[in-house]
Amino acid sequence: MPDVGAKGAGVLRFKLNVKWTKDRGKDTSDAPWYHLGPEYGGKEGDRVNDHHLSLEEKRRARAEKETERC
Repeated sequence: MPDVGAKGAGVLRFKLNVKWTKDRGKDTSDAPWYHLGPEYGGKEGDRVNDHHLSLEEKRRARAEKETERC
């Protein structure tokens, strides 16, 4: 491994290279949350990181996708 210039706990003192702005990507139209963009002030297909599916919603989406394959 090459030397990164920080020894010991020094790596904790440097600013992280994390992009904290909005994710500009789009979800695929077959994603169960594809239609949620307008509910969160965006467009249809926008990635919404604040929406969390319940276990029942996840199971229902898996079952629907499984029936579509058959």
